[in-house]
Amino acid sequence: MSTELLVLALLLAVAACILLARWMRSRRGALRIAEGTIVSADDSLIRAPTLRSERLGLVGRCEHLLRVGGAYVPVEQKPSARRLQQSHILQVGALCLLVQDVYGVRPPYGVVVLAGGSQERVVFTEELERGVVRSMAEMRRMLENGEAPGPRWVPAKCRACGYHPVCWGDEDVGAAGDQVAQRVG
Repeated sequence: MSTELLVLALLLAVAACILLARWMRSRRGALRIAEGTIVSADDSLIRAPTLRSERLGLVGRCEHLLRVGGAYVPVEQKPSARRLQQSHILQVGALCLLVQDVYGVRPPYGVVVLAGGSQERVVFTEELERGVVRSMAEMRRMLENGEAPGPRWVPAKCRACGYHPVCWGDEDVGAAGDQVAQRVG
């Protein structure tokens, strides 16, 4: 490869890094969270640490972690969701548990950023904490017993899930997706 091509490739790589950095910065800016400062982000510029708790048997990563006063607040983005789902609440609750275990300070709440940038604050109550712990225990029980994870609701998510073969068996994906659409729709 000639020197000119190597220089051109290097310049293109630098330009791509600069464009990616600007895009990530604008994406973080789109959060428009009035309070707090971004401590970490799950992107290439501000590294988000993987939070691990041996005590809880839980691992996770916040898309953004804010510092608000003396607390850390996990932020999750759900850009295709128009409304808050129970799964979003449980995910933020699990992240709050991790943040508390890793940083030693209980988050007062977590934030879910939905489609269009609307934000939902999820208060980290004792009830939510118990719900997350119950859900984790149920998931572990299902894994130990080899049980299927539950009803087949969203075909696109089912196809991407690691439990797809357990739930769907040898059924044709297209036919199974049609069954879901008929049952749910």
